[in-house]
Amino acid sequence: AAHVRLRSHVTQVHARPTMNGHASEPPLALLLDMDGVIAHVGSSYRTAIVKTAEHFNVTVTQDDISAAKAAGGANNDWLLTQTLCANKGVHVEFDPIKDKFEELYQGTATIPGLCTLETVIPAMGVMEELQRRCPAGIAVVTGRPRHDYDYFLKAHNLGHLFKCAVCMEDGPHKPDPWPVASAAAQLGVKPSECVMVGDTPDDIVAAVKAGAVGVGVLTPEEYARKTLSADGAVQAKGMEAPMLKAGAAVVMEPGFAKLLDMFPPTDAGGSERPSKRARTDGGGRVGVVSRATKETSISAEVDLDGTGKIDSSTGIGFLDHMFQQLAKHGRFDIKVACKGDLEIDDHHTAEDCALALGEAFDKALGARRGIARFGTAMCPLDEALSRVVVDISSRPHAEIHLGLKREMIGQLSAEMCTHVLQSFAQAARITLHVDVLRGDNDHHRVECSFKALAVAMRLAVARDAGAGVPSTKGVLA
Repeated sequence: AAHVRLRSHVTQVHARPTMNGHASEPPLALLLDMDGVIAHVGSSYRTAIVKTAEHFNVTVTQDDISAAKAAGGANNDWLLTQTLCANKGVHVEFDPIKDKFEELYQGTATIPGLCTLETVIPAMGVMEELQRRCPAGIAVVTGRPRHDYDYFLKAHNLGHLFKCAVCMEDGPHKPDPWPVASAAAQLGVKPSECVMVGDTPDDIVAAVKAGAVGVGVLTPEEYARKTLSADGAVQAKGMEAPMLKAGAAVVMEPGFAKLLDMFPPTDAGGSERPSKRARTDGGGRVGVVSRATKETSISAEVDLDGTGKIDSSTGIGFLDHMFQQLAKHGRFDIKVACKGDLEIDDHHTAEDCALALGEAFDKALGARRGIARFGTAMCPLDEALSRVVVDISSRPHAEIHLGLKREMIGQLSAEMCTHVLQSFAQAARITLHVDVLRGDNDHHRVECSFKALAVAMRLAVARDAGAGVPSTKGVLA
């Protein structure tokens, strides 16, 4: 866990994709695929394919699945499993494939289904902001059966975000353009007034054929492999090139936060309405988040105009200690309470606490105007020295270089120290650079980094009445 860099290798958004041939016309509606875009299914659907094939004595790998989806025509996972088995020389009837797949995915009376392992990819703050910016609303266009779609929304409290959904049973499947056209019709707009986001060429082909703007997004697995690839081999066999070839206007990182660049705030150019994400009673800037999954249950609250009060009970002592640094030296009042699956390890708890805290900061910032925007700090702790630079940019990016040598610091694994900072930056929608310049003690290296983060954040969120929107674009939300 010495050096971890979260670097964007994906295609960047340089200009808003055209709508009806006019770059100045923003889209009216957003259509989202579910699996790989909203839902992280690496441990559910994809594992069900592998284990179903295994049941019939066929070895199928994740690379086999990715290659099939990159080739296109692989939107139905039951049929895909049957095809992958046939490609290995084993021919199995469709019904036994489907029955075994569903048993694994749905579970039995005694064995939990793989569906319980699914998590949400995008930060809730990003989803809620996109919902506010889409005049016609957001729809889901998925190859899932409707009962699987309903289960995921209920399990993760997402139902309020979407106006409608087109599911497996409703009609022809992607890459046919029908699902995209149907979703647009239900939202009361033309496909040409929509952006369709997917993680496979089938999604992009369906969008382009229907007349919508197709936007690709990498799954967390694809992005991790690409980020860690030093020789470009992953890019050559990954999903980005096939999506661009299929007509994607751009390919984004997991969580699609850069979609906010394509959907301007609904109040841009007019009178500003109070932010639904911030307190409007004249008090301090407050953000409150509740986040519940099968792995963790978290509540987080941040007051940007506080006095440094902290009430953190994550179950991980060192993480509580770091949140204490953020509160004390940032002059923020912070509350975090978490019940997580620490009997497994620290990953889910640490990551989800960072995401919830980041979302709370995002909500507290509201419209992101009248603030300094930038903050830089250098903080020592004995022999260790860390530099942190923050930009309240609404463009999540993290460059984290802690240079740790130990495997654990207290109850927190060294790799999660980096991941906590990355997750916080993603959910808070900030650009964050953390560099430990020197230091021998890993505890000191991490703690001085959180102290520097606190000071840099305090400077960045400081009120500046004359700043207006601190961006030459005129938009920073």
